[in-house]
Amino acid sequence: MNTLQMNERKMTEDDSEVLLEWLKQSPQWLAEEGLIKEEMDLQRTKVWMSLYDKYDGVWLMWEENHTLKGLSFHILNAPSNNQIWIGMIMVNPKYRRRGYGCSILHHLCKKLEQKDHKIVFTACPFQRVGWLRFLATCGFEQIGTETTPTDKRYTKLAKPLGE
Repeated sequence: MNTLQMNERKMTEDDSEVLLEWLKQSPQWLAEEGLIKEEMDLQRTKVWMSLYDKYDGVWLMWEENHTLKGLSFHILNAPSNNQIWIGMIMVNPKYRRRGYGCSILHHLCKKLEQKDHKIVFTACPFQRVGWLRFLATCGFEQIGTETTPTDKRYTKLAKPLGE
């Protein structure tokens, strides 16, 4: 895989507007999160992000040549197994399908590996075949499926670090 040179920084309050714009251009994300494009504004974006506060996760913005290319959200100790879970990778709509998603995942996994983590997990809605293909391209392997109490099906995936 041709890995692009990326730099990460923690997400700031000012980045909420960027996330709002990217969400508005991401109908699949909106649908999965139960959000409606026409109702999205800065306040709703911040409320949506606050739903993830309970996980004590890390929001990162990813840049190449001082241009925002994407963002990620990961949890260091997920309630399900006390392991690292990647909850979100979103690429700036202007740069999608150019390798930035895989590059973000590659750099995030390398960063976690340097902290002696051995494996990272994620999950993907069962019907999002394109997302599953993306994750497989980035080295994730299916380890199972799960159905939530609301009958939403997910494919669970894992990626060993250091390979």
